[in-house]
Amino acid sequence: MTDEPADPSTDDDDDEDEVVGMPFLDHLEELRWRILKALTAIVLGAAVAFAFSDPLLHLLTAPYEDAIYSLEQQGSPGPVEAMKRWLEEVRGLRVEEPSVAEATRPALPYNRQLQSLKVMTWFFVTLQVALLGGLILALPVVFFQFWRFVAPGLLTTEKKLFLPIVAMSVACFTAGAAVAHSLVLPIGLRFFLSLEPKGMTSQWAVDEYIGFVLRLIFGFGIVFEMPVISLFLARLGLITADYLRGIRRYAVVVLFVVSAVFTPPDPLSQLMMALPLLGLYEISIWVAVVAGRRRKKPDDDTLDD
Repeated sequence: MTDEPADPSTDDDDDEDEVVGMPFLDHLEELRWRILKALTAIVLGAAVAFAFSDPLLHLLTAPYEDAIYSLEQQGSPGPVEAMKRWLEEVRGLRVEEPSVAEATRPALPYNRQLQSLKVMTWFFVTLQVALLGGLILALPVVFFQFWRFVAPGLLTTEKKLFLPIVAMSVACFTAGAAVAHSLVLPIGLRFFLSLEPKGMTSQWAVDEYIGFVLRLIFGFGIVFEMPVISLFLARLGLITADYLRGIRRYAVVVLFVVSAVFTPPDPLSQLMMALPLLGLYEISIWVAVVAGRRRKKPDDDTLDD
C-alpha cells in the first residue's frame, strides 16, 4: 500500500486548530512572549530616541517658548485676547519666517524659564521622552504582536485585516499626537500663561511641564484609535452601526469626560479635543457600516454553497 502525499492546506488547518485549542496556561505563555517581544521593540526604540533626546526635548519645549514670546510681544493680554492673537498667527496674519524669528529672538526672560528642581530631574525627563519616542517607533511591532496573539482565533477573512488595522493604528496615533502638539498644547499654554499677572515670576518645573505634554500627546494618540477599534470589533461582530447610533447620546457625555481628563482644565482645550472625538465617533459609525457589509458577504457566500 502506497502512502498518499499529505495536503498542505490540511496541515495548516491542523496547526491552526492546535493553536486555537491550546490550554489556558499555554495561552498565558504565548501572551508572555508577545509582551516580551513588544517590550524589546520599545526598549530598542527608546535607545534610538535617547540618542536624539535633545532635538525631541526642543520639539516639546518649543510650544512653551512660542507662547512666552508671543505673550511678551503682546504685553501680557487677557485669555480672550491671547486666543484671538493666536488664531491670527495660525491664519498667517502675523507669521514670521522661522529662521529669522529664531535668529532674532532674545533669551527667555528669567522669570519665565523652565527650571530643574532636583538632581536627577533632567535624566528622568530625558528618560520619559525616550520611552514615549520608543513607543511611537515601536508601534508597528506592538500592534503586530497583539495581532499575532489574537489572529489564531479569527476567521481567514478576518485575518486579512492585519495590514489595514496596523497601518490605520499607526496613522491614527500619529494624527492624534500631531493635533495635541500643534493645536491643543499652544492654546492651553497661552490660556494659562495669559492668566498670570505681568511681572510675576513663573518658573515652571521642567519635569512637570514635560510630563504634562507627554500625557497630552499620549492621550490624544490613544483616543484617536477609535475608528480602528470600531473596525476591529465590527468585523468580529461584537458591535454594529445601529448599536453605535443607539448609544450616541451616552457616547457624547463619555467623550466630553475623556476630553476633560486628558486636556488642561480650560474649556477651549477641552472643546478642541471633544470636537475631533465627536467627528471620530461618527467616522466609527460609518466604519462599522462598511465592516458589517463586508462581514455579511462571506456569510452569504457560505450559505449559497
